[in-house]
Amino acid sequence: MSPYQTFHPTGRPQDGTARLAALRGVMAKAGLAGFLVPRADAHQGEYVAARDARLAWLTGFSGSAGFAAVLADVAGVFVDGRYRVQVRAQLADGFTPVNWPETKLAGWLGKHLPTGGRVGFDPWLHTATEIETLREAGVDAVAVDNLVDLIWDDRPAPPAGAVSPYPNDLAGRTSQDKRTRIADILRRAGQTAAVLTLPDSICWLLNIRGSDIERIPVVQAFAVIHDDGCVDLADDPAKYAALDPDPAITLHRRDTFAALLGALAGPVRVDRATAPLAVSDILRGAGIEVAWDDDPCILPKATKTGAEIAATRAAHLRDGAAMCRFLHWLDGAT
Repeated sequence: MSPYQTFHPTGRPQDGTARLAALRGVMAKAGLAGFLVPRADAHQGEYVAARDARLAWLTGFSGSAGFAAVLADVAGVFVDGRYRVQVRAQLADGFTPVNWPETKLAGWLGKHLPTGGRVGFDPWLHTATEIETLREAGVDAVAVDNLVDLIWDDRPAPPAGAVSPYPNDLAGRTSQDKRTRIADILRRAGQTAAVLTLPDSICWLLNIRGSDIERIPVVQAFAVIHDDGCVDLADDPAKYAALDPDPAITLHRRDTFAALLGALAGPVRVDRATAPLAVSDILRGAGIEVAWDDDPCILPKATKTGAEIAATRAAHLRDGAAMCRFLHWLDGAT
């Protein structure tokens, strides 16, 4: 994994036209008039692993934000003002840039969808808020298996970056302290557990850092924290080999996450704005009460400890010194 950022396009627009045709073929077989392809992964990340770069693979567009809506006769790629030039340069033939948020997805679908047309989406890649917005606007959005994955024959393997401990002296609190605090929040709210899907929340809670995404030290995992402070963590156990075992944290394979959810007792806290819709669908399918509430780690994570503030200041000093050295070098070189 390179420590340096490059700006080489990762998409292959020359392949996009054939991939678009293949996607429309599986859409037709599934009885769908459309399919949504977001940039985000199951963790709502702006930066994604190669395995989750579906938007770039399909369309050629490699920007860090955007989404596509593919219909039988039009395929819109929605981007904001940062990417208006880039998207026109990168898109494969057959895709049309759409200015977002000026053009809303629901309105665009209402204009282009045939009467009675259903739009498929992967429930692991969209939040409850996103899908509710579409359905409230009259869009017949249906959860299906990811159709892009069905045609992506050489899809990369899941990321398997090693996980490392984050020092307590930099965090200012131990993981046990944090888990005790979150458990208390759950008990006071009358909730038995909370589902965590944001990598930064999990890393903060467990005092760990990951290497699944280049230059972003997070781990891609799912977790459930219970009202007693114990945590079920769903990920590849091999990634955690360098960590000392903690009896309060149980590691499970990532593919067992749905079963973990189905075995919970409610009410279970789920963040409507960040968790995949699949989470609440699984819970409700198992007869488990869903308690819509914010990710319980977000506010405590934002409240910095003295150690975190000191570390931030020290990092800024180092960064400032590096910038001064660079400007001095640049001045001498020119």
